Amino acid sequence: MRATFTLSDQQFAANDRAGVMVGLPLAVQLDAGLLLPGRDEGAGWFEQVNYGPPAFKPLSLQRSVFCGRISQIETWHGHGETQCQALLDCGLPLRIDLIDPDQAGQPGVPPFGLAAGDWLLGMADLRGLLALDAGDLLWQPVQGSIVDIQRLVLDPAHASFGALRWLHGLPRQSFAPDQVFVTVDW
Repeated sequence: MRATFTLSDQQFAANDRAGVMVGLPLAVQLDAGLLLPGRDEGAGWFEQVNYGPPAFKPLSLQRSVFCGRISQIETWHGHGETQCQALLDCGLPLRIDLIDPDQAGQPGVPPFGLAAGDWLLGMADLRGLLALDAGDLLWQPVQGSIVDIQRLVLDPAHASFGALRWLHGLPRQSFAPDQVFVTVDW
């Protein structure tokens, strides 16, 4: 199975700016970020379905479609806000964030009435997380092998602005403001 995700400069720094080179192993938490209920062509979305099988398919760069069963769901309430994360088993663990504005004042209640065992289908732009953050409720990284690295040049003063470049590895320095896409095989 293969997945492509964006790797932020902050996550690269949290990994000591090391170990991102084609052919090397990489442990990464695949994160779909905040998903909206119902089909939304402009954003990541999900809808509840009554069946499987688990599936994960890349569409383009970091955009993928998925179908999976919720294996874990955690809700946290504090400082006037509620946060919910779920892990989906799509053939690989995919973490999603959920916020239900109708249940904002109900601590401990999972959004949209979702529970472990429910099936979700959706589309999302994937991020790769290399380091645990204080806001992470669930963490289940997978180990794979890096097969491709691409860097989108976003420095407007650079002669190659807007170009997508293939790399063998990332140098041990910041790549901001550029965007990096990493493809891993599991």
